[in-house]
Amino acid sequence: MTVNLTTSFAGLELKNPIIASASPLTATPELCLNLEKAGAAAIVVKSIFEKSIAHNAHSLSSNLSHGEESDYLDGYIAEQMVSEWRNTLIGIKKLCSIPIIASIAAQSPSAWTRYAKVATEAGADAIEMNLMNVGLCTRHTKYGVVEQQFLDMVDCVRSATSLPVGVKLAANITNPAALVDRLVARGIKGVVLFNRPYPVDIDIEKGEYCVNSNTTSSTFLARPLRWTGILSAEIPSVDYALSGGVQSGEDVIKAILAGASAVCICSTLYKNGIEHIETMLATIRDWQERHFEETIDQFKGRMNASKEAFADELLRAQYLHYTV
Repeated sequence: MTVNLTTSFAGLELKNPIIASASPLTATPELCLNLEKAGAAAIVVKSIFEKSIAHNAHSLSSNLSHGEESDYLDGYIAEQMVSEWRNTLIGIKKLCSIPIIASIAAQSPSAWTRYAKVATEAGADAIEMNLMNVGLCTRHTKYGVVEQQFLDMVDCVRSATSLPVGVKLAANITNPAALVDRLVARGIKGVVLFNRPYPVDIDIEKGEYCVNSNTTSSTFLARPLRWTGILSAEIPSVDYALSGGVQSGEDVIKAILAGASAVCICSTLYKNGIEHIETMLATIRDWQERHFEETIDQFKGRMNASKEAFADELLRAQYLHYTV
């Protein structure tokens, strides 16, 4: 039997379910071309961060004593950084034939709008909105404020581009289903579950914060797998991609069974090299052949919460029985 790995996500037709996540591995045209040759079906280009641009621009101009001069240089440097990102997108589109997704992480309405327009002009095939704001989570934050801010961000981007827009959601959402439903109503085409926060740790000898690890393992798969299974049943009108913990072809199959159309991978590429993509694809093909699944759509969502036999497993909060 000849199997077909094609799928679709956020309005994009993909030759297989594997998307390379935004990272230093997707920062240049040459690196993106290597990923395409290795088998990636789409690439999320290294994110543009409004906060990072502002910080870097200010650092470069901070030695100026005159306030107006410093402010002018801040703006000039920031604009140069945006221009570099634009040129990178243009270069990637020239080299690569697979869909190219521009990842944006902003805070102000003006930046969301500006970056979306730049990505559109540069020829990106879609936009991924990197939605996360841990800073809003204080005891003074009212219920729903974070979610409403996300919706406002989406409105800014949707008003600035005709490209398909997907969102990469933070995991600290009180009701993901309610938020996704409202995102879909605003025209969002794809949802990525989930955005991983900066990995904070503490060095107890130096008494300072540090990064314990920038990579994930299969143990991270449980949360996005659960919510993919729940949300794809509750709101099937949008495409889902699972992110965080996808290390192998087996993990991709799990994601699709739960209801994902695609997966976003990064850590496994650092651990195993970009050639690991073909190993993952071979695993998926072998499984499809052994289980007589000719297409991805045939088994997508087969084990999501719409099936009573699996709903209990996905919605269960605690073990029913404990073993010692």
